[in-house]
Amino acid sequence: MHRRSLLAVLVVLASVAAPAGAHQRQESVFMDDNLLLYRGPERATATLKELKALGVDRVRVTLHWHHFAPDATKKRRPRGDLHYGPPVFDNHDHLLREARELGIDVLVNVSGSAPLWATGGDHANGEYKPDPVEFGRFVEMLGRRYDGRHRDENQGERRIPRIDAWSIWNEPNLGSRIQPQWERGEPKSPQIYRRLVRSSLAALERSGHGTDIVLLGETAPRGHDTKTATISMRPGVFLRELFCLDQDLLPSCEFGARFDVSGFAHHPYSITSPPDVPHPHPDDITLADRDRLTTILDAAAGLGRIPPALPLWYTEYGYQTLPPDPIRGVQPADHASWLVKAERITFLDERVAALTQFQLLDDPPRRNFRRTDRRYWGTYQSGLKYVDGSRKPAYDAYRLGLDAPSRVAPGQPLRLWGFVRAAPNGASQSVQLEVRAPGAPGFVPAGDPVRVLHDRGYFEVERPPQAGEWRFVWNGMTSNAVAVTVG
Repeated sequence: MHRRSLLAVLVVLASVAAPAGAHQRQESVFMDDNLLLYRGPERATATLKELKALGVDRVRVTLHWHHFAPDATKKRRPRGDLHYGPPVFDNHDHLLREARELGIDVLVNVSGSAPLWATGGDHANGEYKPDPVEFGRFVEMLGRRYDGRHRDENQGERRIPRIDAWSIWNEPNLGSRIQPQWERGEPKSPQIYRRLVRSSLAALERSGHGTDIVLLGETAPRGHDTKTATISMRPGVFLRELFCLDQDLLPSCEFGARFDVSGFAHHPYSITSPPDVPHPHPDDITLADRDRLTTILDAAAGLGRIPPALPLWYTEYGYQTLPPDPIRGVQPADHASWLVKAERITFLDERVAALTQFQLLDDPPRRNFRRTDRRYWGTYQSGLKYVDGSRKPAYDAYRLGLDAPSRVAPGQPLRLWGFVRAAPNGASQSVQLEVRAPGAPGFVPAGDPVRVLHDRGYFEVERPPQAGEWRFVWNGMTSNAVAVTVG
C-alpha cells in the first residue's frame, strides 16, 4: 500500500483514498445541448467555463443527422455525392475547440432523426426505418472531418480537434426516436438499431476511428407493454432483442459479428424516486436496477456478441424539480441529496465509468399551452439552475457533495461520504466537516480537517455519532447539508 494511503487509514478520523470496489476513474459528465450548441458561441464558451469550475471532466453533445443533411425535408435523395456544407458544423467546431482549450473531453452522440430521403416507406417523419447504409456514410463523413487534421473551411482555416469518443443514436427504444418499435406484433426497433450500429462501427473503422471510445445503447429507462409502432419499448425487452436473446437469455436468432464497442450507454433516470429504489417492472432499468442491465449485457458477452464486462456509461441522469414542474417535479432539497446519493451509488460500482448530469439550466415551459395542460411542462426542468439563472440547492451539491445515513445507532461510527468535484483532478485537498446540533444557532467544526487523497476528489471518513445537520467546507464554499439522527 502507498505510504500516504496507509497513513490515511491509521490516523484517527482521516479520510480514505477510495472505498473498496470504487471506480477509480469515474468521469463527471454534463449534457446541455441548448447552452453548448444553440445559444451562440459566447454562451457556449461561458457555459464550458462554468462547467469547468464545477469540476466537469467531459461534456456529451448530440449531433443530429437531419440538421446536417442536404434537402433533409425532401423525400427524394439528392443525386450524386452528398454535400454537407461547412457552416452547419460551426457550433460543434466551436465547442470542440473551446473544450480542448479548457481541458474538457467531449462525447458526441450521433443520432437521428434521419433526413426524409433516408427513411423507409412513405412516412413524413425522420424516425421511420432510418437507412443504415446512408447513416454509415454520414458517420464516415464525420469521422474524416473530425480526424484532428481537417482544417476549418469556415472559421479561419484552423485545425478542428479530433472527436475520439462517440455514441450511436439516442434512446432507440423510444417511439419518438425510432419507428416502428413493434411491427405486426413483433419487435422491430432492435433490428433497426442493430443495423445502425453495424454500419456505424464499420464507418468509424474506415475513417480512422477504430480505436476510439464507441458506446452502444443510449437506452431510455422505461417503456410500455403495448406493442405498437410508436409506443416505447421497455429497455430489458429491447436489449434482449438487440442481442438476439430470449426470455431465458439463450440465443434466439442469428446475431452476426461481435460489436466491438468500448462501453454501454444508458439513461437510468429514477424519475420521482430516490436513486436506490428499484422500479417495479422487471424490464425497466433505473439506477437502482443496475443488475438487470448487467445480467443482459453479460449474457450477450458470454455468447461473444459484445466484449466482456462492458463498462457502464450513464450518459443522462437528473430530476425535474418542483418548483417549477408540478407533474414530475421533486422538492429541491431532495433533488440535491438524491444527485449526491446517485454519485455515491455509481462511484462504489466498479463497473460504472461515468455519470452524466442533464442539464445546467431549466427549459422554459411551452407557453403555447395553458398552464393546466400537461404539455405546458413538456420541456425539461432538471437543471441545476432555474430558467432565470438562479441556483437550485443542487448546484452547490453538484460542486461539493456529502452523503450520510439518516440514522446511526448509538456507539456506532457515523460514516460520511463526499466529493470535492470542483477541485482540480489529482491535487491533494482538505475539507473541514461541520455539524449543527438540533436547536443550535450555527455550524461548528467536527474534528480535524480531512485530507482528500482520491484523484478525483472523493472521500469517506468516520466521525463519532452526533445528531444534527452535517456539511463540509472547502475553499470558503459549503456542501449540501445532511440530517442525521442517533438512536
